[in-house]
Amino acid sequence: MAKLFVIGDLHFSQGVDKPMDIFGKAWENHTERLCANWRRVVSDEDYVVVNGDISWGLGLDEAAPDLVLLDSLPGTKLIMKGNHELWWTSLAKLQGVLKENNLKTILPLYNNAYFFADKRIMVCGTRGWLLPGDDDFGDSDAKVLRRELMRFEMSLKHGRELAGRYFDLKEGLRVYFDPHEMIKLGGDEEPLADDSARDYTTLAFMHYPPFVFTKRDSTDFTDIIEKNGITNCYFGHVHGVSPKGSPEDGLLPVFRLNGVSYYLTAADFLRMEPAFICEL
Repeated sequence: MAKLFVIGDLHFSQGVDKPMDIFGKAWENHTERLCANWRRVVSDEDYVVVNGDISWGLGLDEAAPDLVLLDSLPGTKLIMKGNHELWWTSLAKLQGVLKENNLKTILPLYNNAYFFADKRIMVCGTRGWLLPGDDDFGDSDAKVLRRELMRFEMSLKHGRELAGRYFDLKEGLRVYFDPHEMIKLGGDEEPLADDSARDYTTLAFMHYPPFVFTKRDSTDFTDIIEKNGITNCYFGHVHGVSPKGSPEDGLLPVFRLNGVSYYLTAADFLRMEPAFICEL
C-alpha cells in the first residue's frame, strides 16, 4: 500500500556553497541526516509532497544537482514553489531540466492537483505569500498575494475536475485524460451506488502559512480552505519552532481554526524526516 508523506524546506545546496549549520544545531549535517531518514521511512511506491524551498540555487544550473539528489531518493515527489525557488522561473523550464537530467520521480504541484482514487484523496495547493499583518507586507506584495489566491483556486478547480472525471469513469461514461494529469486508479472498478460515493478528502499544501503565524487569524486563504471543506492544511517556511511531541506521536497540528488542523512541515521542525500523512 502506497503512503503519502510531506516535508518542506529541504534547502539542498549541492550546486552552491550554502552551509545550513550557520542557522543552528538543528541544521548540522542536515542533508545527510535528511537523506538517511528519507531512505529509511519512504519506499519507491510512496509519494512525498515537498512544499517549497528545495534548493539554494539561483538558476537551474545551480539547482539541477539538488533536483538530481531529490530524484535519487525513494518515492514520487510532488514539488511546490517556496520563496527560495528563484530557479523555478516557468513550468516549461522546470520540465526541461527534469527531462535533460532524466529525472523521472519529480512532478510539479503548480496550478494543478493530484487525485488518488483508491483512498479518494485529492492533493492540491499553492506557494502562498506574505499577508496583511506580516511586518514586511508592502504594496508590491498585494499583487503577488492576489495571484497566489487565484493559483490556489485553480489547483482546487483542477482537483475537482480530476475527481469528477474519475467518478464519471466509474459510472461508465467515456472520459479522456490529459497525459500530464495523474489519476491513480485502483483495480476493477464497480459502478457508483449513489451520489455519496463521489465523496473524497482534499488535503491542502502551501509553503507560506495561510495565516500570519504569530497572530493566527482568519485570512483569504483560510476562508478558501474552509469554503472547500478542507480539514487538513500543511505548510512550511517557519523555522526555529520546537517540535511538538515525539516522533512516535506522528505529525501533530500546530494550530486549529474553525475545524481545520494546520501542520508545520519545515524540515527542522520534522527533525529532518518526512512525516507520514496517510495511506493512498
